[in-house]
Amino acid sequence: MVAGMSGVLDDPAAVRGYDPAGMLDAVAALPEQIRDGWTRTREIELPDRYRDLRSVTVLGMGGSGVAGDLVRGVFADRLRVPVISVRDYDLPAFVGRDSLVVAASYTGSTEETVSALAAALERRCPVAVITTGGPLKEVASRAGLPLLAFPGGGQPRAAVGYSLALLAGLLERAGLLELEEAEIGSAAAACEATVAACGPDVPTEHNTAKQLAWTLVDRMPIIEASGFLAPVARRWKTQLNENAKSMAAAEELPEATHNTVVGYAQPEALRDHLYVVFLAGPLDHPRNNLRASLSAELLAAASIGHQVVPLRGEGKLAQAVSAICVGDYVSVYLAALYGLDPTPVDAISHIKTRIAAVDEDGDD
Repeated sequence: MVAGMSGVLDDPAAVRGYDPAGMLDAVAALPEQIRDGWTRTREIELPDRYRDLRSVTVLGMGGSGVAGDLVRGVFADRLRVPVISVRDYDLPAFVGRDSLVVAASYTGSTEETVSALAAALERRCPVAVITTGGPLKEVASRAGLPLLAFPGGGQPRAAVGYSLALLAGLLERAGLLELEEAEIGSAAAACEATVAACGPDVPTEHNTAKQLAWTLVDRMPIIEASGFLAPVARRWKTQLNENAKSMAAAEELPEATHNTVVGYAQPEALRDHLYVVFLAGPLDHPRNNLRASLSAELLAAASIGHQVVPLRGEGKLAQAVSAICVGDYVSVYLAALYGLDPTPVDAISHIKTRIAAVDEDGDD
């Protein structure tokens, strides 16, 4: 924490001073993104070959790619076909004409997604595109592919509501997922309640997200969850990385109780610098709730800080997006406590620039 920051989170103007690009506004827009994204899918027409399918492959990186994980996790008990996420340049061998391929890229120019999309088109897979523009939109328009476009202008990670609702709505239109508009409305409402409870105008005393941000200062967060909340834990991890510029990790139950719990003891010098956040609730498998409780006991014995974040909303979708909203706020508040602007991602830009330079030089 930067010296003299003790009261910054209770001064909304000061918090926004560290957020000139409006990441806080993007977090508050999550409910509207969910509603608008779903509405956009009501207008899309899909050819017959997009319905009789055996699998779905979602291409995407970062904030765009997490939608595939969220859909697979939240709707696992009603998806009619397997859904996989591909975060790479190549497609698995099994992806073919009976697999729906969804290329999701906020900018439309993510090179891994563009590369994998080219492979999908070569294999004559049914392909749909989710983007704000760029080369992906051009390819979709030229090839007559189903296209779900949404407003741009911000950071890809700040459009998770669109990414999630557009993908879920697309699969519903393809007959691969049972999903009603009322459930979308409930999820958006749960997000609105979270925005009202965790926004910058709510004092730290009553604000779970601000309290947790304070707890995470100068610590490495480890986010742990199971089932439909496991991809939400991954979202927390990446938001802490990008917004707070902080190291973070994500763990999934029950797997973590088969290995991670053994590592609590060492290095002993790190114990004061670790903090475990459990995303858990009554909709989790009861055995995973038990495993979370037993993990907390072992953390306490090792003198490692931890807590459970309460979930809002009825149903898995509502609880997942509400938990996403809390995590996004935590990451922005933690950035403020570090005296940082949450929006720039200079390290990512550096890697993209270096790769582009290699391409221009003609090197492999």
